[in-house]
Formats: sequence, C-alpha cells, structure tokens
Amino acid sequence: MPRETQEFDEFHTQVAVRVKGFRPVVTRPHTFEVKQGPGVGQKFVLDANELILGRGEKSTLPLDSEEVSRQHARLTRSDGEYTIEDLGSRNGIVLNGLKVHAAVLRDGDQVQLGDITLNYREGT
Repeated sequence: MPRETQEFDEFHTQVAVRVKGFRPVVTRPHTFEVKQGPGVGQKFVLDANELILGRGEKSTLPLDSEEVSRQHARLTRSDGEYTIEDLGSRNGIVLNGLKVHAAVLRDGDQVQLGDITLNYREGT
C-alpha cells in the first residue's frame, strides 16, 4: 500500500502521513538463552552471519563448562535462518532430544551442548 507524503521546509524533508490500519513490523533479534547448566539465565543475541559456541577464547558465544569443547559448534545465518553445526566436539549437539551433526534451528528449539541447554528464539 503506497504511503501518502507531505513535503515541507527548504530541505524537502518528507513526513509519512499515518495510514489507518497500518502498523509497522517490529523485528526482534534471534536469541539463545541458557536454560540449564552453568550460566542459567544468560541470554545471547545472535547478530552475525557466523558465530562460534564454545569455552575457548576464540568463541563468539562463550559457554563456561568443561563439558563444552573450545570450539563446539558453529551457527551460520542464511536468509534469516540459523543453522547449527558440530565442529567435531567431544559431546556433540543434541537438538530437541536427538543427536545431530547439523540442523536448521526453529523457534523454541532446545539445543544441548554438554551440560548446557539453550533455548532458541527466532526474531520476528
């Protein structure tokens, strides 16, 4: 639906006129929240195309647990979706109770890395 505009002042600033029934879409970031294990309640905002989960210094999402490998898993964003992939970790990835090597994440998924359980939320 095209918006009506109104010009004013010498700089030609345009102001959108409120259109009845139109509501802007508010986007929220994708997040991981620690639900179980060390760091319960900690929330991570997923805001990059590639993120590394692990306990090592090079991890972009640090998890403080000896059961998590230094570079445990990689998150990759493509077309607004995140895929999680195991990086050869000792304990692997358990997604909603099933051990996986890689998977596309969906809103509400439970991801277990060692003794840490993360809840995934999609931004909308």
